[in-house]
Amino acid sequence: MELESRDLLTQKLEELKNIFPEIFDDGVINIDKFKNIVALQTDEKSEHYSFNWSGKKECYQTIRQKSNATLKLDTDNTIPDGNNVFIEGDNLEVLKLLQTSYHKKIKMIYIDPPYNKDKDFVYKDTWGDTITNYLIQTDQLRNEGYTSTKTSSTGRRHTNWLNMIYPRLWLSRNLLRDDGVIFVSIDDDEVHNLRKVMDEIYGEENFVANVIWEKKFSPQNDAKWFSDNHDHILIYAKNKEIWRPNLLARTAEANARYKNPDKDLRGVWTSGDLSVKTYSANTDYPITTPAGRIVNPPSGYSWRYSRDKFDEMVKDNCIWFGEKGDTVPRIKRFLTDVQDGITPLTIWKYSDVGHNQEARQELNALFDGASYFDTPKPVRLIKRMLEIGSNANDENIILDFFAGSGTTAHAVMEQNQKDEGNRKYILVQLPEAIENDKFKKISDITKARIKIVIKNLDYKDGFKSYVLDNSNFQVFKELKKRPSDSFDDIVKMLKMSIFTKNIFTQSAKEIDIVYEVGLKNGFSLSAKNEIIKGEKYSFIKLYEENRTFYFCFADKVHTDIGAFIPTGAKLLCFDKALDDSTKQNLRENVDLETL
Repeated sequence: MELESRDLLTQKLEELKNIFPEIFDDGVINIDKFKNIVALQTDEKSEHYSFNWSGKKECYQTIRQKSNATLKLDTDNTIPDGNNVFIEGDNLEVLKLLQTSYHKKIKMIYIDPPYNKDKDFVYKDTWGDTITNYLIQTDQLRNEGYTSTKTSSTGRRHTNWLNMIYPRLWLSRNLLRDDGVIFVSIDDDEVHNLRKVMDEIYGEENFVANVIWEKKFSPQNDAKWFSDNHDHILIYAKNKEIWRPNLLARTAEANARYKNPDKDLRGVWTSGDLSVKTYSANTDYPITTPAGRIVNPPSGYSWRYSRDKFDEMVKDNCIWFGEKGDTVPRIKRFLTDVQDGITPLTIWKYSDVGHNQEARQELNALFDGASYFDTPKPVRLIKRMLEIGSNANDENIILDFFAGSGTTAHAVMEQNQKDEGNRKYILVQLPEAIENDKFKKISDITKARIKIVIKNLDYKDGFKSYVLDNSNFQVFKELKKRPSDSFDDIVKMLKMSIFTKNIFTQSAKEIDIVYEVGLKNGFSLSAKNEIIKGEKYSFIKLYEENRTFYFCFADKVHTDIGAFIPTGAKLLCFDKALDDSTKQNLRENVDLETL
């Protein structure tokens, strides 16, 4: 069975092979053939535009490195039968673990990453044993002599931030559907760097908009220079040619602009300017109003339509001259002819989507007035993104891998109730330690908020809670540096496999093994499990849609087990539980994998 995260380099090569099979010679890219086929021209100049920083090369090493960690079900924080997911762990490692099961499955991503404000990050990625690195940076190995990584500024603030964000955004793109979209909140401090990173990863051609969000409702009069009243939200499509934003619902205020003073049978209307700034002599002519007034277009302007077209519109009662028939003519635009919604704007006012203080008030109200989080986002802000970037009638998956206080989950639940949607969420939050009497980690606040909102809304769908941890398989647990492609490392891993007495760690639970194998072989984290107890064999059944695995952890298995496995299902059991004859006979009738 596959027990590591997806090999991203192999995946990309396979995608390239599907497009250009002729450039591969025995599995190796022939660069000369590639240049000839695409008429590639090389730039001989020594200088050209690029975006570089110290550590960018290591970012690619981080991306390529596979993960052998796992996600263990946190039953104490799971609300049964939930189709949503919360994950406590480092999002870099988690994003790697999601590559197989959620490749091109995510409809919308929203993240609110650290804004890089005069402090180092908890996120400190080191190439190699990243699960140990994760445990160190979250103070889970303090008793082994490690301390927190949160230190004073290193003088490499921007490069540290870029090294943190780049691999995470790169991995996130793999998860988006072709008709997917990503929204990223950021402030002025890193928006210029983020824009360049997003251009490189998502493609400059897939940039959609830089939204300005009015995050404060009043000026900051004690500001030294300017009052900082806005943040940015960068929006990129996975493929801009495919993705289109949903129209926003028309407001009562917008509809109120339409009247019907002349009792037109076609319904309410508003009027628009008949003149245009682009001058044309063919459409520059005098108009006589019904009251006898002669009107010409403003200086330098002309009318929008020819004389013949204008006369037709007058006969069709599509031109308005005012109640007394003596005003400058205007075009009647009927509400029935207007599209069913409003095209999103690039400026989002706090009156429409909320502000920082509203966000803090929302969160405090959930926790009986207690203040546990300084910088949450308002629910209305995320709901606006959901309206634009997701669909109610599809089971869209919404991913937020910088979950913070859990606003995204809150917004998804409220929006689903508003439009009877079926959206699902996946949230990831680092268990960063905080000084608080009630909550020890930020992730504790996130989980608590989700539970409170479910109760308050009487929401019918729960969530599964997972925790990032070491693999349940002993060979990966003991291999401190995960195997690279080097021959020596592969030999070392094989030797450890042979001489390890127990394939699983001492702490491994059967359900943890089930979910680790399932996740790394394409099952989603919301897959269902069922315990089946029989007189001779017991199973844990993992299933979703048209896929089913039967796990049997018996010490001894015989060929009669095949009678309990439905057609199309896969049986997984210990290799040591089968003798060679049983294994061979079973495989003739059952889809068998051994652990």
